[in-house]
This record gives sequence, structure tokens and C-alpha cells, in this order.
Amino acid sequence: MRRRQSIAGLIALFMLASGCGNQTTPTRPSPTAQISADGLNASGSGSGGTFTLQVSKTGTGSGTVTSSPSGISCGTTCSRSFAGGTTVTLTALASSGSVFTGWSGGSCSGTGSCNVRIDNDISVSATFDRSTEPPPPPPSSGMFTLTVAKVQNGGTGNVSSSPAGIDCGATCAASFASGTSITLFASPTTGRFGSWTSGPCAGGTNPSCTFTLGANTTATASFASQPLTFLESTLPDGNVGADYAVSINTTGGSGTEQHRFSLVAGSLPDGLQMQSFFGVQSTLIHGRPTRIQTSTFTVRVDDGAETATRTFAITINAAVTLAITLPGPTAKSGTAGQFYFQNLFASGGRTPYSWSITGGTLPPGLRIIRASNGNRIEGTPTARGTFTFNLTVRDQDGQQATQVTSITIN
Repeated sequence: MRRRQSIAGLIALFMLASGCGNQTTPTRPSPTAQISADGLNASGSGSGGTFTLQVSKTGTGSGTVTSSPSGISCGTTCSRSFAGGTTVTLTALASSGSVFTGWSGGSCSGTGSCNVRIDNDISVSATFDRSTEPPPPPPSSGMFTLTVAKVQNGGTGNVSSSPAGIDCGATCAASFASGTSITLFASPTTGRFGSWTSGPCAGGTNPSCTFTLGANTTATASFASQPLTFLESTLPDGNVGADYAVSINTTGGSGTEQHRFSLVAGSLPDGLQMQSFFGVQSTLIHGRPTRIQTSTFTVRVDDGAETATRTFAITINAAVTLAITLPGPTAKSGTAGQFYFQNLFASGGRTPYSWSITGGTLPPGLRIIRASNGNRIEGTPTARGTFTFNLTVRDQDGQQATQVTSITIN
């Protein structure tokens, strides 16, 4: 009986192993279909992470789906990753002989543009069906008018043509013979070229568009702002007790408001703080670090229309040894009866500093001045000669440095 049970157990184990061997590894999205939101578009929010927006097309017709921010051109690219919290606008354009009949999925409906907030992986489907309208008649011979329109959505630019005729700019319409092969060139002045949004190259993101003119045609070029992004990727180290100040700057974006900054993850080193803004497109991290540490934190910027995030780290090292940097062993000389001053500077330690004479004497008529605009020796000397004294500086932690210094009064 025990032998039969053992044989049955071996058979069951063999069947289980065979079943595991026949399982297939789940496929993952193609690397070309998922690009980091930091490389594609710095637009994002404080929700963190990136998620995939997948677009599919159904129906008996054909067309393209494009996105703003750019990334989806389906067409060819139907999947893209965006930063969490990004709002993506999808636009469907039916091909000739087809009609767009509506959206499904991702809270999209109707036939207008669809706004999708990226809070998780989302799938949206666009349905294109064949049009019941008869196809347009074949082009006739003669001349046709090409008109160029521009949508300047945060960016500006010009459109020119080859053969010459369009320079839009000033000339946005021209007539060409039927069958002429025309290339349009979109050149951004500010920002970037977004896409062709109508006409024979609709949905294309290449600034160069070539087609054969067979009817009166309008082509629309869209110019967009540069994505909102940070200029800095790293921040400098600091030292315990030493004044620290560094600016973080941003560029691009389509908003018209002052860029505002906030911490959305992590924390600054102890003793430092960050302004919500410091200038139109920058903020300032400043203060006096109080201990040795490395802090990692994420900064979010908002321009009123777009957001972006970036993670930084600041390392705070040990305090620098306190030392007198000015004057040296010999201060500048003076003249009896004429006003004299000598600035006092130190480095290291933890500011503010306090200065004193701990041995010897200053020239008669001179004294140490402690002021918000700087420490100095000043006054009107009343006697000639060379005077030697011990100049001492102390910091807030009790460190001190002393230097023997001489002043000659002529």
C-alpha cells in the first residue's frame, strides 16, 4: 500500500513540473514604447512615478490619434509613458474616406478632444468607420490654392514652402499648378514645433511635410512651448555652520504665472530652507547647516499650466577649520591724522564671527568696529610708529583663531 502511494506521489509531482515548464513568460512592453517622462516631457505632478497611456484603434475606417504633451502619434506610436498627474489631451483625425465615431475607455466619450489624467496605466480606444459620403472627384487640371495656418500654443514660428510661394510670416497662401510636389518647412522662433494638426500631413511631428497638391488645401502647423524642466541636476555640498545658498532654476513651460516651488518628498538638510520662489523662474535654498548628513529630496515646480519634478541631494560635511583670511601678518599702513580702515575677514567655523584684540595694542585712535555691513578696524590714528597686536576671531561654536598682526602709521 505504501509503495502505491509513493508511485502516485511521484506521478503527481511529474505532472506539476510539466505544467510549470509549459508556462510562458509574460511579455513586457517594448522599450521603444516606454520612454522616461523626464526625457520625453518634464511635465508632471507631485504624485510620483510614471504610467503608460495605451491607445488602440477600432472600426472599419482609419485615422490617427495624437497627444499633447507630444508622445502619442498613433499612426506608429500608440503607447507612451507620462509622469503621474499629467493631463494628456488626445485628438483623433480621420483619414480620407473615414469618420471618427467616438472614444471609449479612460473616461473618454464623444467625438471631441479627450483629456486623460494620468494617475495609473490607462487604455483608450478610438473608433474610425468608413464614411458613407462619396469619395471626392479626381483632381482637375489647373491651379489650386495652398493655405497655411499656424497654431501658436506657447511657441511661435514660420512656415515656408518649396517651390517658393509660402512664407508665413507674411504670406500664408499661394497658388500652385495641380500635381505640384510641395514641401512645407516649419521653423520655430520660440519654443518648438509641435505637429501638423490638419491637412495632408496631419498628425506628423516632422517639421518637413511633403505632398502632391491636387485640390485647394489648408495645412496647419502647431508650435508649442518647450517642456517645463529644471536647469540644475546636482547641487553643491555644504559645511556645518557655514552659510549655504544655492539657486534652482527652471525653463520652458506654457504657463503665464510665476514659477512656484515646493518639496514633495524627502527633506532638506537641518538648518536649510527653500523659498517658494526667488525670481520669476527660480528658487533659493539657503541657511546654515547644523550637522553632518546627506539629504535627498524632490522639488516640484508649477507654472500655472504645467508641473515638473526633480530629485536632488545635498551633502553637508564637517565644519571647516576657522582661519583669519584678512588682514595678513601685516595690515595696510596708515597716516597720522587721516582716516584709516582695514576690513576683517575669516573663513570656516560657524558664522557670525566676533573679533577682538587679545594682546598688544592697536595704534592710538583705532578700534574694532562690529557692524552688519562688515567687521573692520577703523578710526583716525593719532601717533606714528609700528604697532603689533594679537587679532582673534571666534565663531558661534567656540572655535577661535589668533594671528599676530602689525600696523604701521606714518
